[in-house]
Parts: sequence; C-alpha cells; structure tokens
Amino acid sequence: MAQVSPCTSQAVFQSPDWFDTGNSPIGTFRFRGGRQAPTTRALIHYTPEGRRFIPARPEGFAAPPWRLEAWHEWQADLAWSLRRALKGQTPQALALSVVALDLRACAATLYHVLDRAPRGADEHDLNAIEAEVMADFIGCCRIGTLRAVVGQDGSASLPQGMVAYRRI
Repeated sequence: MAQVSPCTSQAVFQSPDWFDTGNSPIGTFRFRGGRQAPTTRALIHYTPEGRRFIPARPEGFAAPPWRLEAWHEWQADLAWSLRRALKGQTPQALALSVVALDLRACAATLYHVLDRAPRGADEHDLNAIEAEVMADFIGCCRIGTLRAVVGQDGSASLPQGMVAYRRI
C-alpha cells in the first residue's frame, strides 16, 4: 500500500462559495474506508430549495502521494467519491461516468456521458455531484468536469480511466 501524506492548502478557497471557520468544526468529513474527521471547511451549494453545506476535506487529511505506485489508490478514491455523490441525485440522462487521473498535473477529470442534453433537474444533479467530489479533494488535486452527449449512432469517445457509474 502506498504511503499517505497530508493534503496542503495549495488550493486556497478562491470561490466565495467555500468557507473555513478556522477553529469551529461545522460537520464531519467522511471518506472511503470509513475514515472520517471533523472539518471546519465547507462548500456552499445553491439549489432551487436554498443553500446546502457540503463538508469539505479538512486540512491535513491524508491522501495518497502523487506517484505512479499510488495511481490505483487515487482512482479508487475518486470513483468512491463519485459513487457516493450520485446516491439520491443520479441524473436521469446520465449513462456513464468515468474518472481519469493526470498524475503530472495533480488533477482529475470527471467525464459524464449523457444519453441526451441535460435538462433542469439533470443539470442541478450534475452540479451537486461535481460540488461534492470537489469538496472531497479540496487542497489535494484539481477536479475538472467534461460532459458529452452520446451521438445519434450511440457512439461516444471515452478517455482512459475508471468507470465509476454505468446505467444498466
């Protein structure tokens, strides 16, 4: 198993939608393998019903190192995070989600393949899913997202990565 190291504050909260109370825990951050810790950081996600606070990775919460031997561990963490975020808010148009890791850039991309253009509820669910995954990795890596709609012939160009969700 790869050695873990703490995430640093490389990714400073640049968006007004993030906040850190400094010393007052606002919730519990839960992660793969049952790991959890109190956190002072959160993302504010705006929904049609109002605001929702998503507990974010606390500073110093251990993550795998950015080395080749930890590639599988990073992929598993990303896939777990995406699967958890999908619970209860899976967009109807979502056919497949793939997580792809770029070790050199310390970044990951979530690829959402849709069977049609997203509509209101789908768009809201996709935004919520992406916010939750970003909250899981704040300070550890950059998370980007790309969405693709399957072509008329049913084809889609997929990146190399781990399938985190597939509609059956």
